[in-house]
Amino acid sequence: MGSEKYFIGKNTVAASLIKAFIALLFVFSVVFFIWSVMQYNKTMEDKAEKEAYIEELKEEIEELEYLVEMPLDDDYKIRIAREKLGMCFPDEIIFYTDLD
Repeated sequence: MGSEKYFIGKNTVAASLIKAFIALLFVFSVVFFIWSVMQYNKTMEDKAEKEAYIEELKEEIEELEYLVEMPLDDDYKIRIAREKLGMCFPDEIIFYTDLD
């Protein structure tokens, strides 16, 4: 019974160290939690960007597969000459715009 009164209200060095350690542990935990949330958000943004890039590449692959599977007829040759070589027929009228 007498020892209970001794510990109540006494602020020993050990108690102060324990309180300081718990406070530092709490601060560290909060900082670590906030850092983890920020890292998670950054990772999710990177994931979304890479998924969008993958979708773009898939569309490009589909277009290229379509071009590969296309027969080598006159329409194909005309389209390639227009798109890749910038050629046109002599009787065509060409309009230039500044949209590019």
